[in-house]
Amino acid sequence: MYTPWPDNSDKYALRSRLVDLIGDQIFTAPSHEVADIHSKYAPVYMYEFAHRPKNASIYPEWMGVVHGENVFFPFGIPLWFPRYDAADKNVSQFIMATYANFVKTGDPTPQPVSGVTWDRYNSTHRSYLRVETTPKMAAAFAPRRMAFWNDYYPKLQQV
Repeated sequence: MYTPWPDNSDKYALRSRLVDLIGDQIFTAPSHEVADIHSKYAPVYMYEFAHRPKNASIYPEWMGVVHGENVFFPFGIPLWFPRYDAADKNVSQFIMATYANFVKTGDPTPQPVSGVTWDRYNSTHRSYLRVETTPKMAAAFAPRRMAFWNDYYPKLQQV
């Protein structure tokens, strides 16, 4: 599933796929499993924080956006520190607006609408908001990888 074919000796591709494997097993697949369950009973809104702060990340660029790098954005921290650029500030304002609107209305789409409508997640369509410099809706995050962890792997464990 995670072997970087056709060149499985490429150490950079292997490293990238290992990061995917660990992230999928620990964070992503369980999040999707829980979202599938909850969406049967209540509205669910899922997002992927895909915005990498240009000058504020302490991690090497090859790591992409690491777990927890989004923590400062809902609290407006990028608005106060010069190491964050204009794109970071816009993402922070967008996140704060979505959180505030969700608390007020139960729908996170910022009002006035910011160019994107945040669709509900459900187990059929699996919509999620990809938060980046220009947020956009997407569907079915890595479907083969999620199916591996949430469908196939549990069956393997029972064998």
